[in-house]
Amino acid sequence: MTKSNRRLTSTLLASTALIAGLSMMAAPGSAGSIKNNSPVELTVGGQLNRAFLYVNDGEEGMYRHVDNENDSTRIFLNADGKINEDWSVGTQFIMLMRSNPSNEMSATTESAGANKFEEEAAEVYFTHKRLGTLWLGQGDAATNGISETDLSGTGVAGYSSVGDVAGGFAFVTSATGARSTATIGASADNLDGLNVADRIRYDSPEINGFHLSTSLLGNGIIDAALYYSGEVSGIAVEAAAGWYNGSGNTAAFTDGVSGSISALVPSGFSLTLAAGTKSSATQGRDDPKFYYGKIGYQAKLNTFGPTAFAVDVGRFEDSAQNGDTLDTFGAQAVQEIEGTGSSVYVAYRYHTLDRSGTDFDAIHSIMTGAYVAF
Repeated sequence: MTKSNRRLTSTLLASTALIAGLSMMAAPGSAGSIKNNSPVELTVGGQLNRAFLYVNDGEEGMYRHVDNENDSTRIFLNADGKINEDWSVGTQFIMLMRSNPSNEMSATTESAGANKFEEEAAEVYFTHKRLGTLWLGQGDAATNGISETDLSGTGVAGYSSVGDVAGGFAFVTSATGARSTATIGASADNLDGLNVADRIRYDSPEINGFHLSTSLLGNGIIDAALYYSGEVSGIAVEAAAGWYNGSGNTAAFTDGVSGSISALVPSGFSLTLAAGTKSSATQGRDDPKFYYGKIGYQAKLNTFGPTAFAVDVGRFEDSAQNGDTLDTFGAQAVQEIEGTGSSVYVAYRYHTLDRSGTDFDAIHSIMTGAYVAF
């Protein structure tokens, strides 16, 4: 066993011990929100998600103290007022507070992030019981999240957006030992539609578990998605699929399609699948695509709450440049602490990048941390 592998094994054992220790020390508590008594009801809440990240790029092992980008630290204010029996109006305001976001840390970066509040959502909405909801302002586009449906209970530790953890770390060229410009994040795009943006969005009412969403951004950029949440023969199912067009933007793609589906059976086993592609607008550029799968299991193994385990695999093709293939394998464990709005977790991930003419060392990462909602 090499020195780097011994260090990796020791870190994995220490991380497993930490998550077990945190589970035993945690005490039940209460969680909730604060509301005022004005005609428009205000709800205040948020979450904090801190983690310890270890990465070995084949050249050396490094650790970073990070904010877990899988579900980052934030605070929100939601207001909702009833106009009449059919109509209501409200707002959603979300601010991120990320110190060392896990997707931005690298071998040469030990401190990243704004270290101040960053606006994520600032929007107004009007809802009608039978007509649906109209959103105006900065918030999720209709397709944001279509590649990320996940009922495994381990999303806080890992999901299809594998670059959210250690995404800034670069692959080491095997022949020279030098770090390249090829990073995990740039090589592993899960093609999750359009992101958060200033837009107008419409969500239809839910019919038999289905609802349609569409949005209009600036420069004529549009998207549309179909979502499902319900039960099929006693199996919980969530699914999403959508199309997005970026031809009015300076981004190097014209349009894309992506989707995901996740099913959870009563025994606790779950299966999650996701895939997508988008059309390159650059002459000679191949169309990026990805495939992702996860198998999970959830059970009540202790008095603290459900414990979730999962393993996943993914392949991401042509994300950074033509001919690239990034393969990834991950394993996650999450212990929920009921009555506290919190959980502790540990996740391991292994990445390899195949690029024509260059051999890269594999990258290992281990992340363990705690999530608390309030």
